[in-house]
Amino acid sequence: MTEEQEHAGTDAGGKVTIRDVAKLAGVSPSTVSRAFAKPDRVSAATTKRIFEAADQLGYHAAPVETVPSRGQRGLIAIIVPDIANEFFSDIIRGVERECAAHGMSLIVSESRENASLERSAFDKVVAYADGVILTSSRMPDAMIRKCAQSRPVVVINRAMRGVHSVLIDNAPGVQQAVDYLRAQGVDGVTYLDGPATSWSVGVRWNTIAAACKAQGMEVRRLWPGSPTFEGGFAFADKYAQHPTQAVIAHNDLMAIGFMAAMRRRGKEAPRDYQIIGFDDDIVARVSEPTLTSIRVSLPILASRAARLLFARIAGERQDAEVFNIPSALVLRGSTAR
Repeated sequence: MTEEQEHAGTDAGGKVTIRDVAKLAGVSPSTVSRAFAKPDRVSAATTKRIFEAADQLGYHAAPVETVPSRGQRGLIAIIVPDIANEFFSDIIRGVERECAAHGMSLIVSESRENASLERSAFDKVVAYADGVILTSSRMPDAMIRKCAQSRPVVVINRAMRGVHSVLIDNAPGVQQAVDYLRAQGVDGVTYLDGPATSWSVGVRWNTIAAACKAQGMEVRRLWPGSPTFEGGFAFADKYAQHPTQAVIAHNDLMAIGFMAAMRRRGKEAPRDYQIIGFDDDIVARVSEPTLTSIRVSLPILASRAARLLFARIAGERQDAEVFNIPSALVLRGSTAR
């Protein structure tokens, strides 16, 4: 059975199904399925209409039923795509603090941005862990739901109906960034995007595109890219073919790499272009120039995810499936003041 078939069937008990959402939104059931699983493949306006229809109808995917554990070991696991990325290492650190405060221990595993390796890592850690946190999971929805049947699972930076999620609300920070650039007279933005396997990539791109459109600004997407220094560096050649007044990068590492490549061309920020990163890592504060970035409180994100998993392991009922952590713009030297 496909993931779409899993959610699309008519419910004899009168529950809202994916077909009901599609009818109210005026789209096909397959479009609804794509909006939830791959938001970058659906326009921002259509995605917004689908989500509003789902909320209006009270649509929820059937909660994943987890097989009861035969005994708790006092261990949880976290799986991240790249342990060297400060965004993920900060989340690991925050989860570990919560574990220490609750008398738990933490197993850490890395998937190297690969869905198959992530599933393999999950299958290994579930033999020891009472629950698992999947961070920016690269696995498809159906595979995550399958994993959540064997152990309590919380997903960070990925929305999944039926599985508890902790998300970054990009909208406030993105809106502040676009409003600021527009006030500086910027009329064109290039967005350096991340990996094709990342769910958050599609959501973030839709948010940026919609904010720029509302301000009458042109926006161009360079995609996909590696969320690393090297990934940002590699985008400089494409950018130089059609330069814009401003650049927004998928994360701070990509922004720093892009600035390094542009410096080799004799171009400096903010003199020749303005650039904004995401995550507000330590590299944003020590780079030259210092990097304007969209900040999210990773300690709060990590703490919320860990506590939610502890509650799931304890069998406590949670009223909400999705918890949002807001973002905000932090101005520094890479943008004109």
